[in-house]
Amino acid sequence: MESFLVNFIKMDKLYLQTCHEVVCDYDLTRNEVICLLFLQNNKPLDSAKDIVQYRKISKGLVAKSVESLIDSGYLTVIKDALDSRILHLHPTKECEPILIKLAKARDEFHNYLMAGISEEDQLLLDKISQQMITNLEGMIS
Repeated sequence: MESFLVNFIKMDKLYLQTCHEVVCDYDLTRNEVICLLFLQNNKPLDSAKDIVQYRKISKGLVAKSVESLIDSGYLTVIKDALDSRILHLHPTKECEPILIKLAKARDEFHNYLMAGISEEDQLLLDKISQQMITNLEGMIS
């Protein structure tokens, strides 16, 4: 089990490194890239609170990263219609080239990671990981 967790951490680290490298021309920090990836890959989750909760990054780092992305013109903030305390983060048109590069890097990483693994085994892996998430959610609640 320990090697599984270590391997998962390695995969996440390599994934983030790969994504960070493809957008290096934009002078984004690693945490800014994490925020953009989260917003891109986890719709409808779109608040700083969601990023903190699911990526396990401190509120301060997420706030700093989001503020920087807003200042750079890559994110806009929209208050929730029902609860004005909730702020929804949305990438801007200026962010589209970054998101395109990140999506391409994600797809290439996924294809590289899954090379040589049959579609049947990939489906099994997905089923197992979904069950693990369900188990973890039961542990948390």
